[in-house]
Amino acid sequence: MSGIITEWLNLLLRWLHIVVGIGWIGTSFFFIWLDAHLSPKPGAACGSVGEIWLFHSGGFYEVEKKLVVPTEVLPSLHWFKWEAYLTWISGILLLIVVYYLGGGVFLIDPEQSSIGLPAAVLIGLGTLALGWLIYDFLWRSPLAQKPALAAAISFLLLAGLAFALTRVFSGRAAYMHVGALLGTIMAANVWRVIQPSQREMYRVNLTGGEPDAALSKAAKLRSTHNNYMTLPVIFVMVSNHFPSTYGNVYNWLVLLVLFLAGAGVRHYLNIHDRDPRAGGVVLALSAAAFIGLIAFTALPSYERATAAAGAGRVAFAEVRPIIVERCVSCHSAKPSDDVVTQAPNGVTFDTPAQIKGFADKIEARAVATDTMPLGNKTGMTETERVVIGRWIAEGAPLD
Repeated sequence: MSGIITEWLNLLLRWLHIVVGIGWIGTSFFFIWLDAHLSPKPGAACGSVGEIWLFHSGGFYEVEKKLVVPTEVLPSLHWFKWEAYLTWISGILLLIVVYYLGGGVFLIDPEQSSIGLPAAVLIGLGTLALGWLIYDFLWRSPLAQKPALAAAISFLLLAGLAFALTRVFSGRAAYMHVGALLGTIMAANVWRVIQPSQREMYRVNLTGGEPDAALSKAAKLRSTHNNYMTLPVIFVMVSNHFPSTYGNVYNWLVLLVLFLAGAGVRHYLNIHDRDPRAGGVVLALSAAAFIGLIAFTALPSYERATAAAGAGRVAFAEVRPIIVERCVSCHSAKPSDDVVTQAPNGVTFDTPAQIKGFADKIEARAVATDTMPLGNKTGMTETERVVIGRWIAEGAPLD
């Protein structure tokens, strides 16, 4: 497939994914907030959960949550589902375009695994399908009656999956598949649990009956799961821009800590109004996790930059041949690589000024992590990474 066509598909799918994702995330956040702020309505009939008054767009809104409504209002109901479905569809198409097409350049790290592209694709797609089945089975089993235990088991299963995928895929692709699994679970929750429960409640209301409260409870539980997975999934969506996370030697652990920290921030936003003290504790723990990760991921860069301390000043004349031999085949106005036809992210190293100007990116990709060269295709050595790290630590001088 033409590189230009692939780039346009990437752009348009990414754009669609973000737009519909905003719609899904927005409704999720709003309804979780709404449920947390409902108050009992005085004199309300049986089936009323609560109400709230809102002010927006120059007017007042009265919102009441009910389990039973008059049949004449049912035809005007709005169903929230397509935001979820389109987010998942666009995300899967984007996964295919970026990771499965183009020979799997971003999917497989030759230094990490010798697996072939067809097997890697099967593992990726199988992870999404099997992951949903295991999750759904767990939360339909008797263990679901003990939410804390079921949540702990779910997290341990996720930890095992993250570790396994980082041993098969590149770090970037492993992160993206974990995110794709969470997104698949979220969309399948809407499709297989939330929507069927709501449809059954709708059917019972049409006949004038009283819906089973278990249906509402099941839909609410899966909606809450989706809400807590949202921030970790958003992180994964942008993680490919931050190699200090997926490029770390313990990338699976970094991902899990970020998952917990993101879920912690979401929990704070959910509870801080009604329980400020507990919310503050959760937020402080999440902040500590983020600070700890920053320090942890900075260690490789520091160690390489100081590995040969006292060995003398590194001249640019030592660095430039390394960049030319290991990096310029891709990062050039006219790449010579057999796969990469345009400089990734517009980063080029054709001139000394460009090399110095992108020193921070070089440090992040080739010193703090080993994510560049991609799959170490050009064979950059540990000694060369140390030399580059020392040069950048000295201010990246050009003399």
